[in-house]
Amino acid sequence: MHMMPPIPPPDSTKELGMNLEDLQAPPGGSDTGGGGGGSSVKKRGAGATVSATPKQPRAKKPKKAASIPKETGNQRSKSIKRNMDVVINGIDMDISGIPIPVCSCTGVPQQCYRWGAGGWQSACCTTTISMYPLPMSTKRRGARIAGRKMSQGAFKKVLEKLGSESYNFANAIDLRAHWAKHGTNKFVTIR
Repeated sequence: MHMMPPIPPPDSTKELGMNLEDLQAPPGGSDTGGGGGGSSVKKRGAGATVSATPKQPRAKKPKKAASIPKETGNQRSKSIKRNMDVVINGIDMDISGIPIPVCSCTGVPQQCYRWGAGGWQSACCTTTISMYPLPMSTKRRGARIAGRKMSQGAFKKVLEKLGSESYNFANAIDLRAHWAKHGTNKFVTIR
């Protein structure tokens, strides 16, 4: 009669990091069953151990609250609105309330784009081309060539000129005759 060694209770195998099949396998590690009928048992590596207590999940870091902009010297935050009051011929005027300027160089008035800090950019003309829409740029993929640009200082001079002619600022200003006549459209980017 063949005797099997006594099987320890399941609690003691967990502490040792062994399976029930590990105890029944021969110490050589190979199956002597002779072929395809038996299943080979994969053993854990020597460094891997099973702990009796489950791992605790890591505590998540709290999300940062919305930062409040500091009142130091850095004034680049978009939440800070710049003062758009301009003195034109001795009259304090808020230029954010006037309609968006247009350019009618193609025959149809096209609204200009906001450019820089209070300036405007044409949607339909450059110093050499006058068409809407402007053609695509060969240097930047997916972008159009830039239209004429007018800084806030130049726009302020246009407003002063129109104000002296008693222009009604409730109407959109046509910038077609007020663009610079020379190549001021080519702004240099310092890299």
